[in-house]
Amino acid sequence: MARGKREKILKAAVKIFARDGFFNAKMEEIARLAGVATGTTYLYFENKDDLLISIFEEEMIPIISNMTREINKAETAVDKLHAFINHHLELVKNKPDMAQLLEVELRQSSKFIHGYSGSKFREYLNLISSVFEEGQQRGIFRSDIQPTIFKQVLFGALDQISTNYTLSRSKKIDLNESAEQIANIFLNGVLR
Repeated sequence: MARGKREKILKAAVKIFARDGFFNAKMEEIARLAGVATGTTYLYFENKDDLLISIFEEEMIPIISNMTREINKAETAVDKLHAFINHHLELVKNKPDMAQLLEVELRQSSKFIHGYSGSKFREYLNLISSVFEEGQQRGIFRSDIQPTIFKQVLFGALDQISTNYTLSRSKKIDLNESAEQIANIFLNGVLR
């Protein structure tokens, strides 16, 4: 029963954080939507920051699992990077509340900014660097580029497009075209 209450609180928090924003969200409103007493939320989570980071950590588990599965379907390192880029932007499109939470609201948390060790986020980014390293070992990618720099730069591009899409009211950004453009820039460069 305790696990059920915790999950209800987490699901309610995703909706409230996405709807109201991190700063405006109230633990009382999260508790009401979850169908529990406000005090119950504090049995599971120290505060809003703790709740937000718990959502992030727990939501990253299936995201990483699904991303790994998508990458493993591809044969070459190039195809694997395409798969990562496409799947990341599909996630943004198909889970708007979670995208809002991860792209915008998480950055409002002082605990996340100053005290989060980032184990699941690091694991997610390491999917990029491991694919890049595979490509380097097979002689597909340049050996003079550090995989840690590559993963940060690629994720930075994806993050910027994702944030623009998440914050856009019209959703006119074509995420499929964006994925293709990002892959083209990273895999072919911008030289003629």
